Amino acid sequence: MRHVVRVKINSQNKSNIILKLNKINVGISNVVYERDAILFDISINDLKRVRRYLISYKVEVVDEVGIYKLRKNIKKNILFIVGLVFSIVMFLILSNITVKVQVIHESQELRNILYNALEERGVKPLSFKKSYDEYEVIIAEIKNEYKDKIEWLEIDVEGMVVNIRVEERIINNYNKEYNTCHIVASKSGIIKNILTTKGVAIAKINDFVEQGEILISGEVKLNEEVKNNVCASGEVSAEVWYNVSASIPLKKEEIKRTGKMRYNFMASDNVDEYLILKSRVGENEKEKRKLFKLFDKYFYLVKEYEIVKSEHVFTEDEALKMGIEEIHEKLNINGIKNSDIITEKVLKKIVNNDNLDIDMFIAVKEQIGVKEYYKVEMDSGTSDNENNPNTNGIN
Repeated sequence: MRHVVRVKINSQNKSNIILKLNKINVGISNVVYERDAILFDISINDLKRVRRYLISYKVEVVDEVGIYKLRKNIKKNILFIVGLVFSIVMFLILSNITVKVQVIHESQELRNILYNALEERGVKPLSFKKSYDEYEVIIAEIKNEYKDKIEWLEIDVEGMVVNIRVEERIINNYNKEYNTCHIVASKSGIIKNILTTKGVAIAKINDFVEQGEILISGEVKLNEEVKNNVCASGEVSAEVWYNVSASIPLKKEEIKRTGKMRYNFMASDNVDEYLILKSRVGENEKEKRKLFKLFDKYFYLVKEYEIVKSEHVFTEDEALKMGIEEIHEKLNINGIKNSDIITEKVLKKIVNNDNLDIDMFIAVKEQIGVKEYYKVEMDSGTSDNENNPNTNGIN
């Protein structure tokens, strides 16, 4: 690597110096003329020749250039640099170390269970913090292992403290006993299949039944006289109808990351949050990770991903397809599978304010039989319902 230095020569006749340097074929750069001197950059090898040739001038090295200047500054400030690097390393280590693990619950037994379960998974004092995804996996494993004891579990990292908030599962072992019940229709529809395991089937295949109508009776009759009362059981499926609507935007903003990412720091006081350094990318998406808490403020390490936005316009056919998929998802949420759909038809589609509004008629095969308990001494009515029949509809 070429070693270059900054040289100063005191002289009133600067042009004469330049001519002499050219005469001995010495390359110089970054020439600066001062009142009584000239400054320029020159290689250390050429400097030796200049000093021999310009013997009547004082040739003074005033600074290093390039990497050699950097080396000089590093040596000059070595203690400060070492201290700064050490401080940064210690800050990063401490900000990623768990000092305290705290389970927040009044039950000592449950706290001990969680402390042991967390320690087995590496969540303990003087251990490195884990990522959000790792904590989510740990929560799922512990909830699955102690499903009879834990209703809800959350891990919250505050600085160097890991707080575990838990809600205990209360199991009610009280089972109310019923002796007599009917199977009734929870919805109106046309019976497609009926399987009776106890009681007497009233409804028949292809019968239209209304909500609340008895499908399998718990009254066992002989010659129109009730001889016995049982709790009817069985399965009844029927063709049930739904009118479902959906609204799909015809325009969608698409966001794509350019691949450019820069680090930043953020502070938050639970009301406002603001970046500590000026953002070095344009419009961006942020991912943040909590570092520590200081004076009621939280400090985060932020990744800023530069993004570009564009608008995608859907055709009516594309929007209609998405609308049908959305309606199927609504049905799935309500326990109706796509394979249960018998027939479906778009009743109406209207473009309204850059949205495609659709209404659909859907016929599905669905289990509609629910138990309705009754007292033997009563001629009609029920003492309790396991399921209250609902009107047909998906919101």
